[in-house]
Amino acid sequence: MRTMNILVTLLLVTLVFAVQTNADTIEKDRAKWISFFGKLVGAHADAYNSLNTEDQPGGGIMCVACTVIVGLVEQFAQIHDKPVVNVLDELCSFLPLKFRVPCDAAVKIYAPHIILGLENHDTADVICLDLGVCTNATCHLFPPPTKDVQVRNYASEDVREAYVKFPELEVVGGGVGNHLPELDLDGDGFSTSETLRGGSWRGKDCDDTNGHIYPGRKTDNFPAYIDHDCNGIYGVDPLTGENFEELLCGNISHYGIAILGDSAAAHFHVPPTYMTASEISNTTYMALVDILENEMDWPQMSTTTGHTITNWMGTPANPVSSMYLYGRKQNQCTHRDFQNVGVNGARSSSMANGIVQTLSRNQNHDHPLIVSFALIGNDVCNGHYGTQDMTTPQEFYKNVMESLNYLETKLPQGSYVVFFGLVDGRILWDSMHDRIHPIGTTNNNVDYAAVYEYLACLEISPCWGWLNPDAYWRNATSQRAAELNQVYQDIVANTTFQNFEMLYFPTPLPDIIGVWGALGGDVWQLIEPIDGFHPDQRANALLAEYQWGLYLTNYTFLVPPKNPNNDDISDLFLDQGGY
Repeated sequence: MRTMNILVTLLLVTLVFAVQTNADTIEKDRAKWISFFGKLVGAHADAYNSLNTEDQPGGGIMCVACTVIVGLVEQFAQIHDKPVVNVLDELCSFLPLKFRVPCDAAVKIYAPHIILGLENHDTADVICLDLGVCTNATCHLFPPPTKDVQVRNYASEDVREAYVKFPELEVVGGGVGNHLPELDLDGDGFSTSETLRGGSWRGKDCDDTNGHIYPGRKTDNFPAYIDHDCNGIYGVDPLTGENFEELLCGNISHYGIAILGDSAAAHFHVPPTYMTASEISNTTYMALVDILENEMDWPQMSTTTGHTITNWMGTPANPVSSMYLYGRKQNQCTHRDFQNVGVNGARSSSMANGIVQTLSRNQNHDHPLIVSFALIGNDVCNGHYGTQDMTTPQEFYKNVMESLNYLETKLPQGSYVVFFGLVDGRILWDSMHDRIHPIGTTNNNVDYAAVYEYLACLEISPCWGWLNPDAYWRNATSQRAAELNQVYQDIVANTTFQNFEMLYFPTPLPDIIGVWGALGGDVWQLIEPIDGFHPDQRANALLAEYQWGLYLTNYTFLVPPKNPNNDDISDLFLDQGGY
């Protein structure tokens, strides 16, 4: 689903502030910083665009960043009974080493103005309004002051201007900006790195100097000692001289797993500790670099391509279940044959106009794929009033058909494309609006309704329709989602392709909620606590379990046959090279 990349940008812009405003002290690192931000923001085009505040009502994402940061500073000082100036220094010390210099620079410039505002008992909203970051006095994240808001001009004009000036961030061509691995020496679409669209997203490459060696490769023109498909199986049986790949995998059907989708497909997750003042410590942000390099997504733990539990601080709790792991359990020869092409903010138009083309598959040399096509919300979700900016059924049909026509030229024969319908997002408001958001836990004063209203006021709501107190608009959004789902069904019923078959599954979310409820759980426990919008780790695991169960009972042709050689593979090749 679409998030406007609020949390990604929040962390980025804090550092951009410092790069811009303390350029004299870190000029020698400027090119490195801009390269890093450029690559990262390249993967979040709408996040970068939101840094341009001139067209952002109320200050947009910059206002959110300022308000959240100042609010956390105030709460941390309150909890630990420390002077604000000490808290600012301490919070900078909690960041990874490479971020501390720019953070310290920002503190040096802005601390006096923040301290003055807090001493006057102004809210974070008012302080950021005074600093010129926020420009609409009616937009409040925290409870508004009982007195009229008066801008006191604590900050000098130079400081106020610094907040709205940013370095030119060149969006680097290639790499994560195009949703492909940043490190891919042989250009085969796979990487030996973990982040930056590497092994977290696609099976790890085992030879990044040869473009004919990668996960999912079928044809083999290499000697037996070369692991041509990176599944960890290679060599020859010393007794018979037979090629292990042929002996253990040759006669077994092999399907790779892939997903084309949005931030829900990529498993967007911001660690709740990032915005919970009482839980912030010197370990909270230890993995910030890795998390940012993965775009605040956790594809390695997602419904479709989950394959491991990282040891990063902030990793989502609960076990990993995925379609890839279920398929691998059936046939260990499919080890590493997965691709997550989930992109934050993706909708049918951006999928057709480029994202789909980043799927790596060779029609002539690779195994077939089972591709989940899961754009579950962004075609009806945006920050604008009404329904005029939602994708129409006609536009949706055109976009989806463009993606399918491209897949016809890419997928090996015998593949499948499985559509997953848009969700009914009314469950979000119904389940979350009266609960306290992590940013409000210190003083029990900010619920999700306040967060949704605040983002709507700034016109950057991830989904104005579904996160709306007016049931009329929530219903209208769901009605459009249903119309788009009908387009999927019409395509499946009336269109055929030579290289793949298509299926349509309604969103399984209601069934998942039913299963969770039967276990004694509440709906809110399945939703990400920071954004109040995405499925959390529990929901991702439940979705995989439900989907696999559906395959086993009703769609057995999507279940790979059990490989009788799995035990031999484990004995001979252990973890097959891991991930």
